[in-house]
Amino acid sequence: MILGLMGNLSKPSFREILPGLVANLHARGVKFVLDEAAAQGLDLAPAEKAPAEQLADVASVMLSFGGDGTLLRTARTVGPRPVPILGVNLGPGLGYLTEVGLNDLPRVLDRVLRGQFVIEQRMRLSASAEPDPSLVCNALNDIIVGHSPIFRTMRIEVMIDGKPVTTYRCDGLIVSTPTGSTAYTLSAGGPIIEPTLQVMIVTPICPHTLTMRPVVISAHRTVEIRPDEDGVLAADGDNVRAVRAGDIIRVSRSSFSTLIAVVTDHDFYHVLRAKLQWGTAGFEPLT
Repeated sequence: MILGLMGNLSKPSFREILPGLVANLHARGVKFVLDEAAAQGLDLAPAEKAPAEQLADVASVMLSFGGDGTLLRTARTVGPRPVPILGVNLGPGLGYLTEVGLNDLPRVLDRVLRGQFVIEQRMRLSASAEPDPSLVCNALNDIIVGHSPIFRTMRIEVMIDGKPVTTYRCDGLIVSTPTGSTAYTLSAGGPIIEPTLQVMIVTPICPHTLTMRPVVISAHRTVEIRPDEDGVLAADGDNVRAVRAGDIIRVSRSSFSTLIAVVTDHDFYHVLRAKLQWGTAGFEPLT
């Protein structure tokens, strides 16, 4: 097994743990390849470092050190290659995707190296635009269409499988995967969805009319979005591109999934209770 190592270089904790992590892997004879942007100052063999976009070509499992944003960037780097990703949360964010804490890393590494983990397939979204065929992007969490940097509502027409649904007057529109249901769409009032389900959530951002509610639809559908003003399209909060008034953005399930390595026995609802602190207000389960 070869471990691929990526991390958030803006977090001092990642740079602090790297020398000890590399020394530990060397002592145990574990093969690894590190993002060359993080390898400066470390005594590594040429085969132990590579550009980030090449790590998944040789790695058996990718370790992503940081938060959910770092894991999203790791997933974008891995792309369609069937390499599972294990997220290690360096804090202080909530980290819905990064279930493993830094203190758990030694124990977790033992399990990973023995192959004792489960792989979850997480659906992704693909977005394309008309009339600009070059505007194609992919996301694990969400596709967002909205204004930037003008703060006012815009009209966004939404169709599903070519059939009109509504025209939102809102600050923007989010199309989210179940994995992304605990991200931006949750802040916008969207529902929490089990991450392994095959659905999409269409959520208006600050709609002008309160009857405009989020909608959960089958992943087999295609969502068509047409803004009436110039704006931007963002995939996972990054990869921002301009869209023009009248452009049609089509969002559908991607042809490939992101593989998440699960090494704990904690289910999704345990994560929700821990991250959202449900039950800390003094409520006890009925007996």
